[in-house]
Amino acid sequence: MSDSESPGKYRRQIGICRIVVVFLCVVIVALVIALAVVASRSTPAKTETQAQTQDCSAGDNINLDPPQVLPPFHDLTQNEIRSLKKFLYGQTDLNLAHAADILSNNSYIFTMELYIPNKKDTLNFLDKNAPAPIREAYVVIFRGDKPNPVVEEYIVGPLPNPTNKKAQKTQPFLYRPWTSPEIVGAVSVMHREINNKVSKILQESYGGKLGNCEENCLEFQMANPMSPTVTGEPKRRKQWFWLTPIVEFWSLHPLDFLVLMDLTSNKVEDYFIDKIFYGDKVFSSLDELMESYDNGTVTKTKIPFPEISKNLYSSMNRRGKLFPSEPLLPPIEYEPSGKRYSINGRHIKYMGWDFDVRMSTISGPQIFDIRYNNERIVYELSLQELAAFYSSASPAHRFSDYVDSVGLIGARVRSLVSGGDCPSHSTYLSMNHVLEGNEDPVYIDRAYCVFEHNTGKPLRRHLSSQGPSKFYEGMMDVVLTVRTIATVVNYDYIMDFIFHQNGAVEVQVISTGYILTSFSVPAADDYGFRLREHITGNLHHHMFHYKVDMDIHGTGNRFEVLNIVPTKVDNSEWSVRKDSKYSCTKMVKKVVSTEKEAALTFNFDKPNYLTFYNNNVKSSAGVPRAYRLMTKGMSKQLFEKGSGQEPSVAWARNQVAVTKYKEGERRSSSMYAIWDAEDPVVNFQKFIDDDESIKDEDQVTWVTMGIHHIPHMEDFPVTPTIGLDLSFLLIPNNYFDEDPAMGSGDAIRIQPNDQQDIDKGIKVETYGKSEPQCKPRQSSFVSEVKKNPGSIFDQPTGEVVI
Repeated sequence: MSDSESPGKYRRQIGICRIVVVFLCVVIVALVIALAVVASRSTPAKTETQAQTQDCSAGDNINLDPPQVLPPFHDLTQNEIRSLKKFLYGQTDLNLAHAADILSNNSYIFTMELYIPNKKDTLNFLDKNAPAPIREAYVVIFRGDKPNPVVEEYIVGPLPNPTNKKAQKTQPFLYRPWTSPEIVGAVSVMHREINNKVSKILQESYGGKLGNCEENCLEFQMANPMSPTVTGEPKRRKQWFWLTPIVEFWSLHPLDFLVLMDLTSNKVEDYFIDKIFYGDKVFSSLDELMESYDNGTVTKTKIPFPEISKNLYSSMNRRGKLFPSEPLLPPIEYEPSGKRYSINGRHIKYMGWDFDVRMSTISGPQIFDIRYNNERIVYELSLQELAAFYSSASPAHRFSDYVDSVGLIGARVRSLVSGGDCPSHSTYLSMNHVLEGNEDPVYIDRAYCVFEHNTGKPLRRHLSSQGPSKFYEGMMDVVLTVRTIATVVNYDYIMDFIFHQNGAVEVQVISTGYILTSFSVPAADDYGFRLREHITGNLHHHMFHYKVDMDIHGTGNRFEVLNIVPTKVDNSEWSVRKDSKYSCTKMVKKVVSTEKEAALTFNFDKPNYLTFYNNNVKSSAGVPRAYRLMTKGMSKQLFEKGSGQEPSVAWARNQVAVTKYKEGERRSSSMYAIWDAEDPVVNFQKFIDDDESIKDEDQVTWVTMGIHHIPHMEDFPVTPTIGLDLSFLLIPNNYFDEDPAMGSGDAIRIQPNDQQDIDKGIKVETYGKSEPQCKPRQSSFVSEVKKNPGSIFDQPTGEVVI
């Protein structure tokens, strides 16, 4: 390079470099900006925009694990159940068989559950810092191994490491609930005998067969026991079975082939067929039936086997006129501030309420120690019994008077379905049961759902739109609901405990599920509508019984009826007519003193308020601070007192009864009630007949609800819940100085800035609430249940499920 060329060339190279550098800088800056834009779109800054994309989880305080120190009402844990079984298997006098080896003629554990401790001891612990009551279990053992078989009951404890068992009263073996060994044995006998002798009838009449089959399968379903009060045979145990096709769902496909089995013996090999019903005639043996069928002296039935498809009338597959036209989502409810209730184990707190939840394997849902602002309102609120009494021309269905504790109501609760049974934002509580045939505890992972719910109705509201005091104030009735659903064979019972923010507690039960139908015979039209050519929907009466142990400011309570009575008052001062009278009503108070007087049958001609209070606790105006019982689901039991199965449901004779608290009167029914009408194990009428004083005593109120159901075609395939909801409420009645929900931040108030000039604007008070800043949580229910189908359906065992 020459001296003359070098500087210019160098300067040109520097210029080119500068241009390149500037270009690169521009590109880098552009990339940085672009990346920033992309980043800002994919991960926004922590602003309101981000909050709207987050799950609503703030405020959750849910711990479902059993606490280290179990409270008095906490159900048996799995470890306690295993410890109890180990102890009992070690008791040589019980001669217990293990679950896999149970038979009708051996000794085995039928069930067990928490034994609720003595109320006085429990209250001393809860209120007076006394030692915690000992945890114990109630255990039921079937002693089919004894020369004279019995049912033995024990109280076993202390838990978690039991060392003793206290024998309770034994019960007749004939009264025991249905058992798997018994039902499996009965079905086995029927299969063998019927296939050997009358399989021709099943094929020709119904187009199917029993037992091993690939299609057109028939099977026997349990209908009802023939109670000794019906048969007149106090020492016999008999059970009707009815034949149905195996389809979805069999209770809507009744056939006229019914079998009455004698199951009196504790040995399956001694079971036998007592009666057969076919063609509207009764036969004493299968041989007699076959002879009559062959010689034409019985009307032969011809019912084609149902064509199994999604359009089968008994199926719950979607069909008919489909709507909406597009797959649009329904409205959903969510918790924009997270959960406003807390759960610790089975103890729940919500808006001033706190209480304990448990599940009795035998009798179902129970709530204990219900308090509002730390004041106990109810010690125990619990289901006692479900019953359904049927009417029919068919012998199996005429005597279908079901008292459902026989099937263990709590054990009939299966895992609830999110989005179907409960809102998707619910919290689910699991339960453990001890059931025959299962060595390990039977775990139900969604036995209860707990959810807060906006009812869509104002709890209160008022609009004053004129004059010098214009304002609006109101709030929605937002409640906490604790729900469980028991499926007892064909029927489903939805049971809710609802806690309102104004101090009211509501108990609601609704029936749904499949109706029980019978094969239509000429006399069937008196008992229900014909819903298909051969099907009658049978008239029946649902009955529900609850225990309400209120402790209003302590256990010494009064029951007072406020009667609303017609009267005529002097009107001469306001009328020109001489001796003028004016009709109105007045309140007449009556303190009810005895149990017989407190057994009430509702009379529409005599309206009243039922109130409960402690006479030593009154308002500043001298009025007792009371709670009112309001029943909205009453019906009358129409069966003759003392006849048939009626004594087993003596609690249904009165819509309300109030008795003195006794440890020996814990339940109004029992698991034996479907069999024991001649001599009830729990005779509720005796609770009343001793006529003790209830004035200023620890009282228990017993509430019966019910509804008569005449099935109609719209009950196909399944009975809708509309119109079938029954409820009762416990409502504050001068208990508070004003509505305690006035303290709720759920309210909204609107008023003018200037009462004289609304153009100066208005003030809207939301008490700190703002618009939702998050999105609903995404439910994982569908993916979870696909991974674990056993949480919904029982695993097949080859046994008949009862």
